[in-house]
Amino acid sequence: MKNFWKKQICIFFTLLCFAVPIQNTAAQDTKATLTVKIDQIVSNDFPYMTIYTVVENNRGEVVTGLSPGLFSFRIDSLEERGKTSIIPFSMREAPIDYTIIFSNNGIMEGEPLDFQKNAILQFIETMKETDRLSLYTIGEEASVVFEELRKDAIDPSVINAVDVTSVQPRVYDSIINVMRKVQRRNLERKIVIIISDGRDQNSRFTKEQLNTVLKEVEAPVYALGIRVLNTQSLSNLNEMAELTGGTYLYTSRLSDIPGNLKTLYGKITQPYVINIKVKSLKADDLHHVFEVSINERDASGKGQKTFVAVKVPVPRWVRWVIVAVILVVIAALIVFYIIHKTIKRKRMGITKRRCPECHNRMKDTWDTCPFCRYMPDIKKKKKRKKDG
Repeated sequence: MKNFWKKQICIFFTLLCFAVPIQNTAAQDTKATLTVKIDQIVSNDFPYMTIYTVVENNRGEVVTGLSPGLFSFRIDSLEERGKTSIIPFSMREAPIDYTIIFSNNGIMEGEPLDFQKNAILQFIETMKETDRLSLYTIGEEASVVFEELRKDAIDPSVINAVDVTSVQPRVYDSIINVMRKVQRRNLERKIVIIISDGRDQNSRFTKEQLNTVLKEVEAPVYALGIRVLNTQSLSNLNEMAELTGGTYLYTSRLSDIPGNLKTLYGKITQPYVINIKVKSLKADDLHHVFEVSINERDASGKGQKTFVAVKVPVPRWVRWVIVAVILVVIAALIVFYIIHKTIKRKRMGITKRRCPECHNRMKDTWDTCPFCRYMPDIKKKKKRKKDG
């Protein structure tokens, strides 16, 4: 009988030991999934990089306030332990270069175009004073409404004056034309917003060529899809956003266009800015994969994006050394000049002795001041200055 109870107790503890790991595994499986989007990587000063990362929960809401200790990084699947700082973009106060491309072809006449213009005007109101906006309409090669204007310089009447056109909506050609302009601009944070039904008619460039340009420019595309005739072409916008690390929102009702553009603005302006000095990789002008992982108690997620490890002609530390050497040389020349002048005066017999009347320097061997004797005007001038 005793052996029977011993066996039962052993079985109980064995099951208990197996149950604990099962419970832990189940708890891990119930973790919420975070969507981590790297919408922009700036690597033109490699090994120093800036990564803009948007984190969303399963409801599509931006997650803020995450501790830097929850983030981890990999480059080409290898853990990266370089020096890192992580701050919310709202604390950085850096300007954003916005580019908005919207549709004004024939089928947009009436409410579709009106709601687009209203959305853009409301978007301008939310911009910071230091932000810049360029506005284009989709045409054969994108028509310019205005370019690189700050909030206070934008005339709303110019936007309201945009009318429908009979020009075919060559979406691919228009976007490529605009992306080349965006590529040449000097602000670090660049955002492209497209408002369209996604239809392309007779573009000279193919979809594959457009994707190549999007990868080269490395500016995120945030797209707002409008249903006008059908939803067949909206997948084009979704693919652009996915390819560049941006966000796509579908708008089933025209009246929702302003609200959805405001939602995109919230995602654009609330990323985590990750500054990192890469140690695990040398500059080679090749593409590599950067991965950001977030693992907190109740949720986890990861995202990745390719970047180029740009070979900088003159590394940052070399530039600082050159500047320091130049400053040291200038300081040494100044000191050398002062010492040389002092030695030269001593050889001439000129020390710190001054005339009590005119206060000019005198040689130690002089009994009288030549300035007072032969240039009395100087003496008078200095006396008047002293009296005044």
